[in-house]
Amino acid sequence: MRTDHAVGNRSHGETHRLLGSSALNLGNPRQALTHFQDVSTAHRSEGEACTGDALPRGHSIYLARLAEAHLALGDIDASHSAVARMGGVTSPRGTSTLNDLRQKLGRRRAVPAVANFLNYTADY
Repeated sequence: MRTDHAVGNRSHGETHRLLGSSALNLGNPRQALTHFQDVSTAHRSEGEACTGDALPRGHSIYLARLAEAHLALGDIDASHSAVARMGGVTSPRGTSTLNDLRQKLGRRRAVPAVANFLNYTADY
């Protein structure tokens, strides 16, 4: 049994990010949130902060995916919070992830929660 905190070359936090993103891609936002919530727990147990200071681009992508999972479950406030925590990180990949989400949601603008999210993220 392994006693270190890495899985292959990845930390447990990174592994949960990948699992959460995969669950979201497979249409299971609730499972995605479970993994995304485990990210900060894993980072704390590994002695790291889950603030994105070390890997801001990856963290911004994670936060955009977290917002997508919350939004898929109808939790608009939590999705706003995740986007707000991006803190102005404007890496091309992080921005692209958020723009992809906005584009997917554009078709559902008539849904009040979606319209609210699109308005909130218009300046990101």
